[in-house]
Amino acid sequence: MIPSWEDLQKHKEIIPEINPAAVIAMLRIKQAAEEIQQGVLDVLQSEHHLSEGKFCVLVVLHQHQTGIAPSVLAEKVGVTRATVSSMLQRLERDGLVAVKADKEDARGKKVRLTKKGNAFMQEVLPPHYLRVTKLMEKLSEEEQREVTALLHKLTED
Repeated sequence: MIPSWEDLQKHKEIIPEINPAAVIAMLRIKQAAEEIQQGVLDVLQSEHHLSEGKFCVLVVLHQHQTGIAPSVLAEKVGVTRATVSSMLQRLERDGLVAVKADKEDARGKKVRLTKKGNAFMQEVLPPHYLRVTKLMEKLSEEEQREVTALLHKLTED
């Protein structure tokens, strides 16, 4: 529940550091994030037993059909090499990815989706992107760009 502006103003008499606009904005962002989690990402877990991290790995691999180095994959997904290594082991065990020696760099490896992995993504991605579109169609394309810019501004270092 999000407190009213008036309630926060009253509370400001006790805690002068309260900025009602900041508190309400943060709570709205948190509420939106929870709804996105439930409406989009939880479906991946419940229907496909996919964590958000593994899904991100599979999306990046789907975008790089010829394969990608595990270190580059970790960077693109925003996780450590150890984390991506652990995820790849599980995805390889499930038959969704293959980790092979890099033909161009004998010391390196490349990861790619298997046929099973590609088929899985062809099944999962269309309804996923439809859920994202349905959620975001409440905003115009201009509003979507504005939200993106504002959230980037909020989270940049």
